[in-house]
Amino acid sequence: MGFSADEMKAALHSIARWRADPEAPLACPRCGETGLSLADHSARPYTEWYQLSCRACGLAEMVHIPLGPPVMGGLD
Repeated sequence: MGFSADEMKAALHSIARWRADPEAPLACPRCGETGLSLADHSARPYTEWYQLSCRACGLAEMVHIPLGPPVMGGLD
């Protein structure tokens, strides 16, 4: 189904909060209920993938966050 722009903003906020405190309760970006389940399925350093699930509304979405290419050093 995908996220609306507002839902994606809320999902990214939840991911950032989860990364800072994995034990923090998270609100669903779709229905707002506390109890969002979040799992990291990332393939770093290339991309980040997060599975978001909510029992209250049935949300089951993957969020893809592409990362920049590796930076080469020693070119100064």
